[in-house]
Amino acid sequence: MKSLKPVIHALEIRIRSMRNDPVAQIEAGSTFQTFAVGDKFHHNMFDTSAWHDLPQEGEVFFIVDKAHAIADIGTYIHHLVILCLAAAAPDHLA
Repeated sequence: MKSLKPVIHALEIRIRSMRNDPVAQIEAGSTFQTFAVGDKFHHNMFDTSAWHDLPQEGEVFFIVDKAHAIADIGTYIHHLVILCLAAAAPDHLA
């Protein structure tokens, strides 16, 4: 019987475009919640000193795109969730 490999889960944050460099990345031993395009994303739990295009007063971040990347690294599986954020007024989807 084949043994299961451990999975490393990572979350990567990009601003305004998936082509931009990541502004944050965190790893976890278990899966992250499900994210959806249109979800609000509260960034106040991150060190945002290197982030660009932060929300202005009266704006919040929204998830505008997402992607998954899965790779077999040999001794483990790496699952990367990439979120792209953009700032907008909180009621822009209303």
